[in-house]
Amino acid sequence: MPESQANPTGSDEPSKVPFGKWDSFSWEEFPEWEGTKAIIFRSLDGRCVAGAFRESATATMTYPCDEFSYVTAGWIKAHVHGGETFTLKVGDCVYFTKGQMVDFECSEDYANVSVFFGTEPITLV
Repeated sequence: MPESQANPTGSDEPSKVPFGKWDSFSWEEFPEWEGTKAIIFRSLDGRCVAGAFRESATATMTYPCDEFSYVTAGWIKAHVHGGETFTLKVGDCVYFTKGQMVDFECSEDYANVSVFFGTEPITLV
C-alpha cells in the first residue's frame, strides 16, 4: 500500500479514496502564500478542496468561500475584522465563513490541513 494517495479529480471510485499522513502528499509551490501546497482532494465540481499547506506570508484576505483549518506545525495569528484576534497553535482549529475579512501573520514553520467549501468552484488553492 502506498504511503499516501490523493484524489485531485474527485473520482468516487473506491480505489481512489485519499489517505495518508498530512505531509506525505505531493507538494508544489504556493507563491501566493510564500509556501507550498499538497492537494489531497478536489471534488468533481470543484466546490470542495482539501489540502495540506505550508505558509509563511503575512496577508489580509476576504474569504471567497468557507474554510475549516487544523494547525499541524507552528502558529498563525488571525484578526477577524469586526471580531476577535487569536493565535492558533498545533492542534488548534478554526472555521472561517465566506465574506469574512481576516489579517494573518504566521511563523516561518506554519503548516495546516484545510478544507474549502463553496457554492462555486474553489480557485483560492
